[in-house]
Amino acid sequence: MAKSQHGVVLIIALIMLVVISMLAAISIRNATTTISVSGNVRTTELATQAAEIALQHCERSVLQILKVDAGGTDDYATTFTYDNILFEAKPPDWQNTTMWDGTSSKAYSLPLSMVNQAGMAATYKRAPECMVERMIIARIVVEAVPAIPAVPAIPAGPGGTSSAVPAVPAVPTVPAKYKIDPDSLFRITARGFGPEVENDAGRPVGSEVWLQSQIKIRYYEDDE
Repeated sequence: MAKSQHGVVLIIALIMLVVISMLAAISIRNATTTISVSGNVRTTELATQAAEIALQHCERSVLQILKVDAGGTDDYATTFTYDNILFEAKPPDWQNTTMWDGTSSKAYSLPLSMVNQAGMAATYKRAPECMVERMIIARIVVEAVPAIPAVPAIPAGPGGTSSAVPAVPAVPTVPAKYKIDPDSLFRITARGFGPEVENDAGRPVGSEVWLQSQIKIRYYEDDE
């Protein structure tokens, strides 16, 4: 009878050992999954941060260009120029991956120093990018007004029968002008990359976040 009891204890011990081993394996797998998810969340957050920097920089750059063009002060440092602004295409250029990646890229790359700043938790290898498209470029032409010749004075009639009429000076020609459609729009698309994305011109492999905004401009401009 004692031998049978010893055999039952051994079986129970083996079952408990298997259960404990399975629980340990599940715990290790869960811990590994948690670490992987945390890493993915972190790289996505860093890519989002880079995209936000690119979006804000390109928005300010566009406003700065328009401000200087209107005679304002150049008070924002940027390497973005008017040549970086694309005219709207059909379909939009930002939807075409070849306009972002490869040798024919039209995207503007920010200096890496804008994201790799002192105190940052990570070092980026590939700089964030943006693309600015001018969505409405219609110009409303104001026709030229021809010159009006001067009208000579008319003397008073004899005996005061009529009053004198003073001369009317000539009116010069008013040249043709144009004005920008007051609803001009700029579409700004930015994308940022995680620290794991390599710095090359090809399609990025890793975390990639896209952001987009629009700037609406209402102003008039004379043609020179």
